[in-house]
Amino acid sequence: MQISKFLKPGLLITIEVSPGENWPFTIGYVSEDFKDITCELLFERNRQVEIKSGDELAITYSAEDGIYNLKARVSDAEYDPLKLNLTLTEDVAHTQRREFFRLIRPFVRARYRAVSGPEDIFNTELTEAPVRDLSGNGIAFIIPKEDELPSGTPLITEVELSNGNFISLVGEVIRCIPDQPVVGRSLLCVHFSVIEERDRDRIIGHLFREQLDRAGRKRRMHRRG
Repeated sequence: MQISKFLKPGLLITIEVSPGENWPFTIGYVSEDFKDITCELLFERNRQVEIKSGDELAITYSAEDGIYNLKARVSDAEYDPLKLNLTLTEDVAHTQRREFFRLIRPFVRARYRAVSGPEDIFNTELTEAPVRDLSGNGIAFIIPKEDELPSGTPLITEVELSNGNFISLVGEVIRCIPDQPVVGRSLLCVHFSVIEERDRDRIIGHLFREQLDRAGRKRRMHRRG
């Protein structure tokens, strides 16, 4: 896939700032030849990492159709907030995304808030909304129609599983579907852009167990009938 097809300002990406540690960034500038980009840390972390000119970094863009991986070299780095000027050094590599089953009306609670920049780290307020469906790749909230958000909006998302465990992750608005599931409401469809694999596995495990519980209840009701 040509990099020009998806690389654009405002895109949410993750950068491996140290081995095994990926931080979310948004792209601010893309050169005309798609070789140079600038990006800014989406929200402040509770620790700093040392990134210097000449460092090689791995970039990941997570989309509905798969994972796009790029390599880049740091040409300049600024701090407070963290901003990076990068030169892409390799062509994009695409990996097909794993498919996960989606459970309708799962027994979970979830909250979200839009993120506009690093200063949002001081905002801890989240909006709780009913969950229409959930999978290992994303979630759909039922929200008031007037609260729709543009595609590409980054979201802090918190999912509470039935066992009381919380999972915090970064998502991105894929689309809003108006007047669904009822008139006056909208489906806010969110793709998980930054999620630890162990957290994804916890969501999948929860959904699998809930699906088995539902199947068991249906069988018992069928026997009684």
